[in-house]
Amino acid sequence: MARRLVWFAAGAGTGAAGATYLRLKLRRATRRAIPIKPAGTTGARVKAAASEARAALAEGTAAVRRYRAEVARRALEDPPRNPQ
Repeated sequence: MARRLVWFAAGAGTGAAGATYLRLKLRRATRRAIPIKPAGTTGARVKAAASEARAALAEGTAAVRRYRAEVARRALEDPPRNPQ
């Protein structure tokens, strides 16, 4: 009966030690695998890209308006000639 008690205690101790070791390893692995603030950094990047796109669109629109104003000014200064 003493042998069974020894083997039972050894098995229970080994199982408890293995479970504790596995839990520790899993915690360390998940800390390394998961980024700290994935939603915050992704959201900031999306907002920055949207802001840059809006700025580029505004700059392009302003350039088109300047170009059209220049073309209209030139058209009023020097009307086209009709070769007849």
